[in-house]
Amino acid sequence: MTIKTLHGRITFRVQRFKNSAQPTEKEQNYFDLTGQFQEVYITARLQELSAYYSTILSYKEVENLVIRVTGDQQISDQKAWQIANDKAVEISQSWQKEVEKTLSNKELSFPKIQDKIAIYNSESREVVVLEDAIQVRGQKENRFHKQKVNEGKPVEPAEKSLPGTEKEKSSPVFTNIAMLQKKNQEFEFIVAPVDEKGQETVSFPDMLRSCVIREYGSEPEPVPMIAITDGAQVIRQHLFAVFGATLIVILDWYHLGKKVRDLMSMIARNKDEKNIHLKFIFNHLWRGEVYTVMDYLEKKVQPKNEEKHRELINYLNKHRDEIIDYRRRKKAGKMIGSGYMEKGCDQVVGHRQKKKGMSWREAGSRSLGILRVTELNHQWKRFWFPTEAANDSEKLRFAANS
Repeated sequence: MTIKTLHGRITFRVQRFKNSAQPTEKEQNYFDLTGQFQEVYITARLQELSAYYSTILSYKEVENLVIRVTGDQQISDQKAWQIANDKAVEISQSWQKEVEKTLSNKELSFPKIQDKIAIYNSESREVVVLEDAIQVRGQKENRFHKQKVNEGKPVEPAEKSLPGTEKEKSSPVFTNIAMLQKKNQEFEFIVAPVDEKGQETVSFPDMLRSCVIREYGSEPEPVPMIAITDGAQVIRQHLFAVFGATLIVILDWYHLGKKVRDLMSMIARNKDEKNIHLKFIFNHLWRGEVYTVMDYLEKKVQPKNEEKHRELINYLNKHRDEIIDYRRRKKAGKMIGSGYMEKGCDQVVGHRQKKKGMSWREAGSRSLGILRVTELNHQWKRFWFPTEAANDSEKLRFAANS
């Protein structure tokens, strides 16, 4: 029997047994009979080490790290991938049960959402929810296995395409991520659980709804919930499906500015006109004067590209109720942008998965995202070493009551 541990590979002999009543039956050892260990068993500590560093390093780097730690090739890069995916599915199954239990519990209800909030009052309470989607490069079905490129899932070589056939295009892999401000002012990261193929087993809105119920379902008064997002329509569909149309949505200042700059680069006839237009537009948008800006675009701007000119006007008109007095809100010390969300997306997915040459499948990409969210939400120990996590919680409760 060989057991792989952080201290190296341990091999020892075990007692073997034969069933005298059935002499033809093959010989079995103690662990075969009890089902305690698999062949070439890898300890939980070594699996945890592999999964933890898989969210930071490439699988090949994890393989090399284990060699440095133990002095032996305990796991391969493919085994590291398998450990990470299996654990993500296990965590997903636990999340799914929690969501189903929460949403089916008739004693729990979704909190009422406050429809009027003093967003410029520095003393008023706010609960902020952020949402964004991040994409990584998808992996082609017929890709040859190259470890430095392929991180999403092992792929077998495919037959060569016939001459003149169209090259296969890979679809990007998207991950929706939300951040919910909790009562202790920390943010909880939220992603949907997945199955072995990386497909969601619970819809993203249901996952978000469940988290809101667990955190704020007992609140007797309406919750002053505010969402800060970019202009994506799918995000609004998620948010309104969860919180309803009374939710106050603020268009993120950074994305608003980026959208204006990008379109004005195609609208203005030259650089000087572009600078003049942007100075006027930003000066008034910063104060929430969206109608002044729309009137300026209609009457004062002579576009080089009429289509983009109309697109900008329509964009501002579409989000006119979400464009606020950013100057006044910032002065009150309130959040005006989704910088937290941008950083969160990078922490969950971007830093690990958006490196040069990497491509992913849904299972590989989303599994690593789930592991990362588990760590960021301080739930890592709960899923890897539940007994230790329970003991730690008991010690904290004892210390708090002392």
